[in-house]
Amino acid sequence: MILLAVVFTANVMMAQKTDRTNAFMYNKNGQYEKAAESIEKCVNHEGFLGMKPKDQAQAWLYCGTIYLNLHQNPELAAKYPNALQRAYEALENCIKVDPNYAKDNASEVYPRIAAIAVNYFQDGVTNFNNKVYPEAATSFRKSYEISLNGANPDTVALVNSALAYQRAEMYDQAINEYNELKTLGYNHVDLYKNMAACYTSMGNQEKSVETIEEGLTKFPGDAGMIIEKVNLYLRMGKGEEAIADINRLQELDPNNPSILFILGTIYGDEKNDIFDGQKAIDYYMQAIALNPEYYDAVYNLGAMYITMSNKLKAEANEITGFSKAEIERYDSLVHQAEELVRTGLPYVKQAYEAQPADDIKQVLRSMYVQLNMLEEAKALE
Repeated sequence: MILLAVVFTANVMMAQKTDRTNAFMYNKNGQYEKAAESIEKCVNHEGFLGMKPKDQAQAWLYCGTIYLNLHQNPELAAKYPNALQRAYEALENCIKVDPNYAKDNASEVYPRIAAIAVNYFQDGVTNFNNKVYPEAATSFRKSYEISLNGANPDTVALVNSALAYQRAEMYDQAINEYNELKTLGYNHVDLYKNMAACYTSMGNQEKSVETIEEGLTKFPGDAGMIIEKVNLYLRMGKGEEAIADINRLQELDPNNPSILFILGTIYGDEKNDIFDGQKAIDYYMQAIALNPEYYDAVYNLGAMYITMSNKLKAEANEITGFSKAEIERYDSLVHQAEELVRTGLPYVKQAYEAQPADDIKQVLRSMYVQLNMLEEAKALE
């Protein structure tokens, strides 16, 4: 019985080695499916664990090589969707069962692991470009995790994973990736911008502001970061809080008409406690001086004159007495209101000529009627 057991064991070992050898030869000849079939028979056999660690490690090396080839073959990749994962697991097993074998065959083992990471990265790029963001994030993440086996973690893969999660609107996962980048010492301004954007999308404005402030401590002169902070404050309806940062932006870029336009919109917002129509006009005028074709500034300037005119009319309508002083004050306010409309007219007209939309036409017609320019109003039709 002992003799029969020994003979049986020897036959089993021989059969497994044969399967391993067949797998090697099939792979060498480019017959990857047959190679996979043979290597699976080998590593899944009940007697596989009885083989010497060196022989097991060699089988796992073949297994990793075969499945990597399956993934890289355009005709077979779709048929074996988990080939890349199987390849990585096999090479991990190779290292685990016999570290000395892996060390002696490092030129065979580790370049293949690196190739698997590259393939995951490429899969991530393909999915990202095809807007399949969750799958892209998973592939980039896997590429990064594999890189942890080496000396330098692949932060580029982790950044891409975070971006893919962000595009997929999986904001919690994206923030986790960004936080991991911070622990790795990744120091880039976009990290804070993107984290803040995630928090904003989640409705957590306080955390978004906190993240931007953290970024500004590291990149105090970064105009893009200041703009992010300003935009966030404006979305929150906190124009007044944004002014100091906008002034910093203006110091960094004094000839940027967009910054002047933003200041105009803040001071020109009647809902703000700091509303100042004249300041808004001044900023719009400065923006237009830098860029005479700045449509939004031109239109807003015309609209600001109308707003200020309406305020004077409202003030005039509050006068109910008939004394000489009250009548003179009423006439003065009405005249000032009319002059403001006259001053704003060229800007609204310029805006309408640039973009002849119906709503602007209605505003322009109303201005013509107020100024008794009835022929011009009729010409709009």
